[in-house]
Amino acid sequence: MLKIKDCEYCKAYPKNKVQIHGKIIKTKDLKLTVGYKNREILLSDYLQLFILKGIADKKAGLMIATLDGVRYIDINYCPFCGRYLS
Repeated sequence: MLKIKDCEYCKAYPKNKVQIHGKIIKTKDLKLTVGYKNREILLSDYLQLFILKGIADKKAGLMIATLDGVRYIDINYCPFCGRYLS
């Protein structure tokens, strides 16, 4: 059986109140794509993404934080490594 390394985006913390709190991805960490001009990051570009799962939660969630607020989307699998998040 192939053992998968701990994914920094869905790493488990079994002894804490938060079972999963992955690495935060910020706008400045994203690579530029074709057609996107290299410019300073403005407040309108504020974006943070991370996987979060509390002990009482049935499903893990992808949290998306912007200046407009925070959104939470239920997910079953880590979008980075494919591990089932139960």
